[in-house]
Amino acid sequence: MKKIKVAYVLNTIFSGFIAILISTFFAGGTIAENYTDKTWVAPEFFVILPIWALGCLLGLLIYRSKVPGIYLFISILITWASIPVGIHFGFNLAT
Repeated sequence: MKKIKVAYVLNTIFSGFIAILISTFFAGGTIAENYTDKTWVAPEFFVILPIWALGCLLGLLIYRSKVPGIYLFISILITWASIPVGIHFGFNLAT
């Protein structure tokens, strides 16, 4: 049980860091896109973060469940799938 909790915390920290980096990269735009002096040219790419938060919140069920391995798997799947799914939604919202 302790290994599952450690895996959940490490996955949450690492995937959250990567999700924040990627969402701010896409939301900030490139030099060619950011001809205005705005910080966030395409804020619709922040849709990655609520999807990631859903996976993080579902992972909290590990602490109350009798079968925590299933919730760990679902949490890992959603937190890492939030990045490509959020990018896809962001591009669809941008156009």
